[in-house]
Amino acid sequence: MNRQLCLVLLCTAFIISLCSLTGCHYQEAPSAKAYFKGTVSPSVNQQVLEGKVRDFFDWYTSHVDGLVDIQLVDNSGIEDTGLYKVNFDSTAAYLHILSEAGIFTHDYVEDKNEYFHLCDSRIRQDSVRTETPYGFDADLILLNQEYEEDVSNFSQATFSNYVETENGASIDVTIVYTLRIDFVIQGDRLLIDKIDVVTPEEETTSGTGQP
Repeated sequence: MNRQLCLVLLCTAFIISLCSLTGCHYQEAPSAKAYFKGTVSPSVNQQVLEGKVRDFFDWYTSHVDGLVDIQLVDNSGIEDTGLYKVNFDSTAAYLHILSEAGIFTHDYVEDKNEYFHLCDSRIRQDSVRTETPYGFDADLILLNQEYEEDVSNFSQATFSNYVETENGASIDVTIVYTLRIDFVIQGDRLLIDKIDVVTPEEETTSGTGQP
């Protein structure tokens, strides 16, 4: 027992001496936060969000013609049949453009995909031919029929009701009408997660600070 204790003490003394000679000192491993120092996540404030909206406007302006040219719905060409059908090859091309934009979340794109399937289901149930098939009477991004007018007014857009959320922020953008655009932080990017039209009632409520 004494011999084992002596061996332990000798080993300890040797290690201490070695550390003294080589200058090695115990240091606590730095945390990930010490490395990144908060620089991975983007900063979020109203000015940043307004810039992101402007980037979105620029993207939309340069892509809207290509999106509009995609024929999302096929019809039989026979006036009294009412046979419309969503063309899912075309919707896949549409969704691919959104995915490649790098400004929308996966959930935003998937929501459009689910919308196309909902529209197809409703169209198949319709027995009366309408001028425009269900769900396709407005632009699917700006949610308005007169998208050309929207584009011409992008430079005059005003911003209000900036609100920070748990994982991002939202802001109201008034063109000819008002959109509420929700952004979320994903990695080092701020991405659009939702775009909704704000009704006049909602604008009044927001302005008075009521829930």
